[in-house]
Amino acid sequence: MKIYDRIYDFVKEKNKGNIFRNGMHKTKRVQFILKLLKEYNIPYHLDQFELDNNTNAFNIILKGKSDKMVVAHHDIVNPLSDNANDNSCSVINAIAVKIARPDINVVLLDGEEYGGIGSRRVSKQIKEGKIFKNIKYVLNLELTGKGGENFFIGNYPGKLYDHIKSLFDCPVYNTPFNDSVIFRQHGIDSVVINPLPITDKKTNCIYKENYLDTSLLWLCHSMSDSVDKISVTDMEVFVENVVLKILEC
Repeated sequence: MKIYDRIYDFVKEKNKGNIFRNGMHKTKRVQFILKLLKEYNIPYHLDQFELDNNTNAFNIILKGKSDKMVVAHHDIVNPLSDNANDNSCSVINAIAVKIARPDINVVLLDGEEYGGIGSRRVSKQIKEGKIFKNIKYVLNLELTGKGGENFFIGNYPGKLYDHIKSLFDCPVYNTPFNDSVIFRQHGIDSVVINPLPITDKKTNCIYKENYLDTSLLWLCHSMSDSVDKISVTDMEVFVENVVLKILEC
């Protein structure tokens, strides 16, 4: 079984709710991720930090020796949904990146849905240089369950933005809040990346003369964000043909 197929197991693990409803102990989703990392013999550091007297947050750090970082948030809002595209698939894809490129720093973030709690902590750790040193950029995986090689990036100018545009000439969007906003607030170059499938309907997102199906973006936090809406084949194509190519240089 490929790592991408584990999305079907991951979406079955349900948290109590958003980060402030999960209490002090590791959520079921965090527990699943840690078991998966052990299964693939991937060393990790669980960065547990207290938000208030009744809540802990959990960033999962997969340390590498490179100056590049890939992140994906693991927290959710709707405890009943599969949360497949937002953002379970990106967690699996980030782990796939680590398997393919052990040198890459990968962090699975908590609290994106509530203002980027986990990314604020990682930003501080990067700036302090104690855990991460000389990070050149942070590539943020969001809603990466379907679309494969067809994707857009957030409108976050910088060297990473220029690098991705030089490789793919992909469309650029003004995106809603995501963890890249927090990294950039701390002076860390970061871009969010989001694949979308091709559709016959006209949309305002066009890549290589194809319309991309932006309706997937509106499934977030709803019961419609189900695992049948994503594609493990597209997940693999996205990682292998897009993410890893970006990380080559």
